[in-house]
Amino acid sequence: MKFMGDLPLKGQTDLDVVYALLKISILAYFLPSLSQLCGDHEVLRDEVFCQIIKQITDNTSSKAESCQKGWRLLYILSAYYRCSEVLKPYLLWFLREVYNDSGMHFQGIAKACEQNLQKTFQFGGRSEFPSSIELKAVVAGRSSKRQLFLLPGGIERHLKIKTCSVAQDVIEELCSEMGLCRPEAIDEYIIFAVTNRNQNVRPLNKREYILDVVMEVDNSSMFWYRRVIWAQPLKFDNELYVTMHYNQVLPDYLKGLFNTIPPSEQQFQQVSRLAALQHRAKDRVYLPTLREVQDYIPPQFLHLQKAQAWLEMVTQHIHQAQALSMHQARAQFLGKSSPGSLARDTEHKDSNGPQISQQADIKDRIRHRKCKWGP
Repeated sequence: MKFMGDLPLKGQTDLDVVYALLKISILAYFLPSLSQLCGDHEVLRDEVFCQIIKQITDNTSSKAESCQKGWRLLYILSAYYRCSEVLKPYLLWFLREVYNDSGMHFQGIAKACEQNLQKTFQFGGRSEFPSSIELKAVVAGRSSKRQLFLLPGGIERHLKIKTCSVAQDVIEELCSEMGLCRPEAIDEYIIFAVTNRNQNVRPLNKREYILDVVMEVDNSSMFWYRRVIWAQPLKFDNELYVTMHYNQVLPDYLKGLFNTIPPSEQQFQQVSRLAALQHRAKDRVYLPTLREVQDYIPPQFLHLQKAQAWLEMVTQHIHQAQALSMHQARAQFLGKSSPGSLARDTEHKDSNGPQISQQADIKDRIRHRKCKWGP
């Protein structure tokens, strides 16, 4: 009632009241000794939920914002802890009655409270107390913030992060933008939290709450979105998908991580074609310079021929590459150089020799080099 304005705060602020409720309920869950003092933690939490529902049902307060603030308090608490299994169906019924009745006020926030509660039952609830900035925003009626996520190549995506958004939500949203919807495809991507000027890179559990992670890290932190498993076949009909994968694959290709086949004339032609595709992918329509060609060739091949010979070979493929769009050039590069395609090429080259183990080695390196991939 203090938070809703129906009782005096007595020197406290709205934030103090919310923190006090969160601390009592959350600590009662994690500290058995406190649970013994407060009684069973589920009983305590159920009581908090019931008291809020009592205050927002047929609210007759003289304070104009009383009922609205009661709903916002319910929105906050439902993101942090769950009620008992006994109360759950009644609480969900109450929330659904409100948001399904077109004549009722607070339909939107009732729906949001139900979503928070369902997320809390699914993922366990937020574990970090909200920052004063987040709490002020929620109290003011703003339930989401824009958070930057970096895709390979520095592609920026500012996504709307809600109080209960978890890493899995972000992955699914970005995958949807790339035209991916099957669970086995979505499972190949992950979010990394990057701190200390890119020195510390931590993969997020897909159940982690994004705003909890934001609370844990410093102001210079960022989030990366990367593919870490390459079991599913590539697709080339979505521009963001192609650009993201091209930007992730290209640095490793240029470091020579994908080429395990012994050098040959056929391999030189393949490397030259890939160099021409890189040139076109940069939207270059002129012939490449000697310096540019050197930048397009993996190091284990560059030294096997004179630079001028590489320039001449790449130039032979430029005309064909210039007929492509940037998207088509990137797609063709991926089709010829991606981890999966190179592994298949290796397997087909020699089904009886040691190349099979090399194929497995490629896949292992791709899966486990997660912490070295930059934006």
